[in-house]
Amino acid sequence: MKNIKLKVLRGPDFKDTLSKQHDIPYFIGYISAKDLVEHHKIPYSSIEKGSDGYQRQPGRARIAAFAKKIATKPVDFPTLILLNIRDENQINFYKNGELTFMPDYNNKLFVVDGQHRVLALQIALNMADADGNSELYDKISNIQIPFGLTITESVLNEMVLFYEVNNFAKSVSANIRTQIETMRAKLGDEDMRLSMEQLGDDWKVIADNILLTITRDYDNVWFNRIKYDNTSPYKPNVGNFAMGKYLKNIITSNEAEMASDGKTTFSLEVFNAYWKAFEIAWPNVFGEDNAKNYSIQTAMGADVFMRIWSFIKDWIIKTGQKEQDLRNPKTYVPAFKKIIKNSEGSDREGNIKEGLDYWLVGSAAGAQGSGEAGKSQLVSNLKFWLTLDE
Repeated sequence: MKNIKLKVLRGPDFKDTLSKQHDIPYFIGYISAKDLVEHHKIPYSSIEKGSDGYQRQPGRARIAAFAKKIATKPVDFPTLILLNIRDENQINFYKNGELTFMPDYNNKLFVVDGQHRVLALQIALNMADADGNSELYDKISNIQIPFGLTITESVLNEMVLFYEVNNFAKSVSANIRTQIETMRAKLGDEDMRLSMEQLGDDWKVIADNILLTITRDYDNVWFNRIKYDNTSPYKPNVGNFAMGKYLKNIITSNEAEMASDGKTTFSLEVFNAYWKAFEIAWPNVFGEDNAKNYSIQTAMGADVFMRIWSFIKDWIIKTGQKEQDLRNPKTYVPAFKKIIKNSEGSDREGNIKEGLDYWLVGSAAGAQGSGEAGKSQLVSNLKFWLTLDE
């Protein structure tokens, strides 16, 4: 069994997010590039069930450029790479300023921050090996990489570290920031849950649960059309951060608040009924072959149609529609038929477009719905078309 002996300095322990005790061991030290490359793991974000990954996909061009630099000239690594060992027994192998790491026993070195540097080192070593340049291979292998190392089996604490480092040091996409915030709350981060509750953002957890459900539901019109980091959804699609905001219209409604079976069940069933009704009313707009031709499942289309859900439900009651169950697709079908039938406007060339043609990609809806002012006007149009006398 291979042993890697790391000279380290133990720093103040980190706070455990769950227990609130400051008992997560933290060390700083150096590790050879070869040992780091051979024994690291990057926990990539995924929507697969049971996944606890949180890292975004790396920038390949950035990695390749850095790898080339490593292979051709001396490179300094002044910034710590943050690592974690998910095995609390590892602390038993620390003695007198030396931490003995046994890869086969103590799990991997999970990269919390610094994946681009690690992957660049890996590629540089592979390049040297492929070229048969043993001198360069040994030179790169022996580069000493500074690291900060925690020891905790809590993936939540890894997420917290990643979030704190990246959310302030550089931009984190809205999609992955929202995903991490909701995952932290779901995994038991009480500070995050309370923060979201105080900011009125606790609806985001419900929205995330719903989006993860519908994007995996083969029979749903939104199957594989919600864009999460590290996924390749169908086109058109809507980012999870944006779609979550659109879902807020249902989740924060009075009806959801009063639902006997809870906000999540109510909101999911209403959302599904709403979009199923759209599909029943206008089937040619949806599906793998048709959706790409229309702007309805773009961010603009999803936004404006989700904004008028509340208006539609009130119209259903006021006009005495036969079906009024908000969880039944039949309830919304007349509204969607009327809205699309009455859709009318000019495209960018000034041509009048009506009905479904209004919603073709690049047609009148796109001309009308560009930007916030355009979407607000489009929402007003939808309400007008719904209430237009026959």
